[in-house]
Amino acid sequence: MQQGQRLKEATEGQIVQTGNKIGGPFKIGKPVYQEKRLKLFNEIYQRQKAELEAKEKIPITVTLKDGKKIEVGINKKFAENMVAAKVVYDSLFEKNFVDVDHDDQQYQESSLTLKSDYLIWDLSRPLEGDCQLELLSFDDKNGKEVFWHSSSHILGSALEEVYGCHLCIGPAIDGGFFYDCYIGDYKVTQNDYVKIEKAAQDLVASKQEFQRAVLTKDECLELFGTNPFKRQLITNKIPEGAMTTAYKCGNLIDLCTGPHLPNTGYVKAFQVTKNSAAYWLGKNTNDDLQRVYGVSFPGKKLLDEYVQIQKELALRDHRNVGKKQNLYLFHQLSPGSAFFYPSGAHIYNTLMNFLRRQYYIRGYQEVISPNIFNAQLWKISGHYDKYKENLFFINMGEEGEYGLKPMNCPGHCLMFDMIQHSYRDLPVRFADFGVLHRNEVHGALSGLTRVRRFQQDDAHIFCRMDQIQEEIKSCLEFLSYIYSLFGFEFKLYLSTRPEKFLGTKEVWDNAEYQLEQGLKKFGKHFEVNPGDGAFYGPKIDVKLYDAYKREHQCGTIQLDFNLPERFNLQYRASEDEQEVQKDKEQVHNEQVQVAQEIIDVARKASHHSDTENISNPTQQQTTEIPAEEKVPQEQNVKQQKQKKQKQSQQQQQQQQQIKQKLPEEIIESGSSQGLSQHELNKVLHEKKYELGYHHLKAGFARPVIVHRAILGSLERMIAILTEQCGGKWPFWLSPKQLLLCPVSAYYKDVAEKVAARLRLEGYTVFTDDSDQTLAKKVRNSQIQYYNFIGVIGQEEVRAGVIDIRDCEKSTRIGKLTIPQLCKFFESLKPPKSNVEVEIHEHDDSHLKLNDELQEKMFLEGDGYSVGKRDFDEFAKIKDIDPVLQNLIRWHKYMTHLTKQDKAPEKVQQQEEQVEQKQE
Repeated sequence: MQQGQRLKEATEGQIVQTGNKIGGPFKIGKPVYQEKRLKLFNEIYQRQKAELEAKEKIPITVTLKDGKKIEVGINKKFAENMVAAKVVYDSLFEKNFVDVDHDDQQYQESSLTLKSDYLIWDLSRPLEGDCQLELLSFDDKNGKEVFWHSSSHILGSALEEVYGCHLCIGPAIDGGFFYDCYIGDYKVTQNDYVKIEKAAQDLVASKQEFQRAVLTKDECLELFGTNPFKRQLITNKIPEGAMTTAYKCGNLIDLCTGPHLPNTGYVKAFQVTKNSAAYWLGKNTNDDLQRVYGVSFPGKKLLDEYVQIQKELALRDHRNVGKKQNLYLFHQLSPGSAFFYPSGAHIYNTLMNFLRRQYYIRGYQEVISPNIFNAQLWKISGHYDKYKENLFFINMGEEGEYGLKPMNCPGHCLMFDMIQHSYRDLPVRFADFGVLHRNEVHGALSGLTRVRRFQQDDAHIFCRMDQIQEEIKSCLEFLSYIYSLFGFEFKLYLSTRPEKFLGTKEVWDNAEYQLEQGLKKFGKHFEVNPGDGAFYGPKIDVKLYDAYKREHQCGTIQLDFNLPERFNLQYRASEDEQEVQKDKEQVHNEQVQVAQEIIDVARKASHHSDTENISNPTQQQTTEIPAEEKVPQEQNVKQQKQKKQKQSQQQQQQQQQIKQKLPEEIIESGSSQGLSQHELNKVLHEKKYELGYHHLKAGFARPVIVHRAILGSLERMIAILTEQCGGKWPFWLSPKQLLLCPVSAYYKDVAEKVAARLRLEGYTVFTDDSDQTLAKKVRNSQIQYYNFIGVIGQEEVRAGVIDIRDCEKSTRIGKLTIPQLCKFFESLKPPKSNVEVEIHEHDDSHLKLNDELQEKMFLEGDGYSVGKRDFDEFAKIKDIDPVLQNLIRWHKYMTHLTKQDKAPEKVQQQEEQVEQKQE
């Protein structure tokens, strides 16, 4: 069991809510429930402590990280600097403890070879068997999580002392922790921070131990009898007969699986950072909660550094910078949708155009797909069942239900399907910047990082099995190049099969293997993230880190074997007649086998239809809930029964539908053997763009889809870049590259003409023709984050130059002519990618030929006729990539002549004959 599956962002869980509001009336006061709760917990804790001490002490061997084996305790002074232990047991007696305080999903084992499962263990908890042990400090990721999770209990205790509130859930998160609590209608403000921190500091100073106790469900209900939120968690998440754990520190007792610090004194610095509103279980129809955030450290110096970084980040906050620089704004009439002003639109479009060039170089084809689709599309893809709450749906009357697309992959499947492809055509790389919409909860919206309307650098690669590893490697190299331009570091995680997935285990095992091999070919270290794949396929998650080491999830590479099956995507795999005939036989045998399964279901439906019709009234009666049964637990049992009955009824309906589709004589025969192809088609009932069985045509195979995004949402990436740059945009991306300042109104016209000329070259240039002094203009250009300022006066006009200065560095570049300035600006563009470098790395003769072709279409005479020299050189330059200028038409013409397989002499003879006839 690995730790770390904690709830990160909201109080969400698979809890059955029996009513919208459960908090009830509340009055702030002393937590009167604490005395009874402490008494009961202490009784349980002391009893279990006595039982533990009475047990026989069995010798154990502990193997440390360096391989040293010990049978005695660890140096106490050394252990004081540690916060938890990572333990790998050789064997362990482990009870079935239910995790109530955070999200805990059980994942099926992946086919990948994983390192041994480990436990994060309390330093004060006795070891239970022979094990490998590693002590963790605050610097370790798991150690930091333990430290902050313990600190969230300290915060919870402070909230109880100050408000007497009902605590809900308090996890560790990236950058600290929070606690949700119910205080009725009271709203926490910044004025409350001092008293919350005072209560927390008192608990820290008292060095209260974290004490762990194992509880039954009944003991949990008794402990938290006055807290309706904890009772709902206990009732819904702990099965009868199961056990869970709770921890005590000071007067606080909370449900928790731990682990925790030995005592509260380990926390040397504690601060409340912010507060917000929240909803119980993340649903806006439930009780309003108050969420208080905090951060803590094992030393005050770390807190001081944290506070300084937060001040810098506040200045860089993309919402503030966006407003200050007129990049983008938001409006309450369109929540979650940004309004990009000209400067912001320039950044947006520059990013897209830069990617478009890379797409062209790397063999991608940009496409445009519709924004709205019939809901049937999402049903085929599986998103309707898995993703329905995040789709915007529109009722189109007789046409049925339509939805705005939240992703491009189903539409790209249709595009691939509408044109027949050969194995020679693959890989087909579709890139799409189409507008996407996702129905995010209003409370989750946050600037550009969480929006409802956005665009992605989305691409889907349709390839053969033998092309997967190379495509994965190419995607990772593309991603690495883009991230390097912005100074981002990144880590790779291979996310494997989740608990709920489409397809078969065998298909997933193969997909995970292919991704793993592609990662190994790329050569960068990666970690396995078990159970975190998408429902349709495993993926490579890319976590990038900005200049402040903050983690962001942007890029992803996902392998998909399921969408090609659901959309029945096929490509011609063979043209050999014998192979095609062999495929026909295999297809026929497969159809017979599937038809037999359908006939068996139909016969079963036919034999039991009368019994089922009679039993329906009884089933309807069993779903009635007596009025006196109001207890949530009983309602949950009834809801489960209703769910099972509904599933049973759906299965019966499906069986009846199958029966109705099949002719009676086929059902009666009971066998698919000997059926004609026409009869087989009736049984299989294959229909395009409907879920069901779809056979592969003879000589065809299914492609594999690679889902690929690098920047991810352009909106989110712009938010990250805004904060990374602090509003000081790199020259090639900047919306304010140059400000021209005439020294007087007399040179205003010259400045405007120069600006117009530079705009033709593609640069963003503005003029400042105000009456301010030159010094003031220079200062304004720095405040407005221009990259360069150009001064134009009498000397500059006479010499035909512009005096260029660097605004950020406050240094003088020099006096440059327009061609010199353009060359200088060209040097500031992003470095070429490896793919571009490879294209341009030809021998001298190739480069010389290309230079000649800049002036002439062909190498002979005036450049308009093909001569002997062209044919002599063609063999040398035919492999030059057609991206190079002026080569495309020439290359096509030469290819055309080559295909005709005509020698140069014959071509010349034919031309002479034509001329003679004309004369």
